[in-house]
Amino acid sequence: MILLILFLPVSIYLIWVGGISRQSRPSIIGGSWDFVALMFAGSGLILAGLPAVITSIYETWRRYWLTGDGPIPFASLEGSRWFWIFIWMAYFVMVLILGFILIYRRRCWTCFYNVDSRAFESAVTEALQQSGYQYRKFGNLYILHNPENGVEEIMEVEVFSFLRHGAVFFNKPESMLSKHLLSLISQPLIYSSTPHHWGGLLLMFLGFFVLFLTVIGQLAAAILAR
Repeated sequence: MILLILFLPVSIYLIWVGGISRQSRPSIIGGSWDFVALMFAGSGLILAGLPAVITSIYETWRRYWLTGDGPIPFASLEGSRWFWIFIWMAYFVMVLILGFILIYRRRCWTCFYNVDSRAFESAVTEALQQSGYQYRKFGNLYILHNPENGVEEIMEVEVFSFLRHGAVFFNKPESMLSKHLLSLISQPLIYSSTPHHWGGLLLMFLGFFVLFLTVIGQLAAAILAR
């Protein structure tokens, strides 16, 4: 059971990312939702991986994690049953709180999947020119200046050419400047066409490969444990 819990979310995530990376047009996803998908991929490791590692020193728990048969064997743990239940509940609450914090912080990012790197960089450049905002560029970092109120904001641009992925960061995502600039960047990309590439196909292959190994490994572990 532990193999399915750990690696099934990873395979689903890889297949999903590979699927949207093979479309003919870009997909625009908010940073918070993108991080939710990433958390789903790591949910098995976060929610079950650490408890499995800690409890695997006990033979009863090793058998439970491999086969998933029977009730949760709290009785095999040394100490009070309610003590261990409190420990796991505290751990899961901590994971949830940390997850909500990271999701909130990721709202500053906007992700562009399956977008040609040159088209993405061109859209950023044209958006800056159309906006009329003054800016200073330091590598992939932009210091934007709004002449109307004299406020400066930060924009960061990241490009991953092989996977046809781009991302834009604003330190003040709720401001009118960032919303206006993001709209100018997104408009030409929505209707652009992305050339065929192997990145999405590779991710889908890895996803199905991980899924195949997970199912085979889980079946083998269940047979050997009986």
